[in-house]
Amino acid sequence: MFGIPSVYIWLVLAIVFAVVELSTTNIVSIWFAIGAFAALVTAWIAPAASWLQFAVFVAVSAAAMYFIGPVFRDRLVKKTATNADMLIGKTAQVTQEISAQKAGRVTVDRQSWMAKSDCTLTVGEMCTVLKIEGASLVVEKIKVDA
Repeated sequence: MFGIPSVYIWLVLAIVFAVVELSTTNIVSIWFAIGAFAALVTAWIAPAASWLQFAVFVAVSAAAMYFIGPVFRDRLVKKTATNADMLIGKTAQVTQEISAQKAGRVTVDRQSWMAKSDCTLTVGEMCTVLKIEGASLVVEKIKVDA
């Protein structure tokens, strides 16, 4: 390939992909570094079969992304908890009416928040914080057992 032995081309590609991976904070190109290394081994065994080297590169890269990817993502990519996450499950008081069509406001832990809900909540009603979407709380009416 281009007068350069394919073993060297795959070696350079594996190194480039590894350097790119090491220079980023996300998992970006480790799959391609693994695929390039597998193609390098293939080039060493079958130097004239460029098509086979490329096929091994694509197949191993895809397999690494599919099988190893979830393991890396689960261990390395963590959801960062924020102080706002501590509001989930807390009780809030409605200070501005909320309906399914219109957001309102609630107070929780002496802080005022924009809030959305699937049901209508009137001023003074108590509600529970379900989750946070952007800068708004998603709340639900507190269910009273009869």
